[in-house]
Amino acid sequence: MSGDPRRIDWSRIFGRVASEYELGRPSWPPAALDLVEREVQLSSAAVEPDPAMRALLPAAAEALPGTAEGIPVADDSFSAVFCGESFHWFDWGLAIPEIARVLVPGGGLVVMWNRPSGGLSSAEWPPEVGEALDRLVDPIPFEHRYLSFAWRDALTDSLFGELCSETFANGEVLDLERLLARIASWSHVASLPADERQALLQEIATHLTEPTYPASLETHVYWTRLLR
Repeated sequence: MSGDPRRIDWSRIFGRVASEYELGRPSWPPAALDLVEREVQLSSAAVEPDPAMRALLPAAAEALPGTAEGIPVADDSFSAVFCGESFHWFDWGLAIPEIARVLVPGGGLVVMWNRPSGGLSSAEWPPEVGEALDRLVDPIPFEHRYLSFAWRDALTDSLFGELCSETFANGEVLDLERLLARIASWSHVASLPADERQALLQEIATHLTEPTYPASLETHVYWTRLLR
């Protein structure tokens, strides 16, 4: 259903569905945020390449146009860098040294993902929904980069020290609006042309007959510190 993946500007994928992303994506569990607060100190500055996604950030945050491979700040600017649902998208050969550059000596790096834990899968919704999603050609190599833990290997031979990790339960119940928004925000759906994406979501909606659906997720938190 999707076009040539080489013609897609991946840095703008989620801007296509920014409102759906904000509505449908899960938040971080308080226990995970408490852990991050204990381990590293985070500022309110953020770097985001997509203007539509930058517009969703709280007014209190300083939002800078930039990428992980080109962070528009001086050396030794931050005590910590936080990457939520994003590290698997980076060009690690460029991004990891760039993150190290903007961190103070001993600064922290935190990477976090929300992952399925037996929830929101074809087992918990009508099989027709899973069949519709399975028809999509998957042009997204970035998801596989997370699943293969290639990102962890990239950090192993870097300027960062031992990688620590912890997992937290992050379950919730989604109404139909949030469920459809979450599906729309998935990269292999968001990358579709607008008309194909809308047709797919309409098809899926016809099969969702319950008022709510459970989403059983896990939040995976990894953190490390700069060795210098």
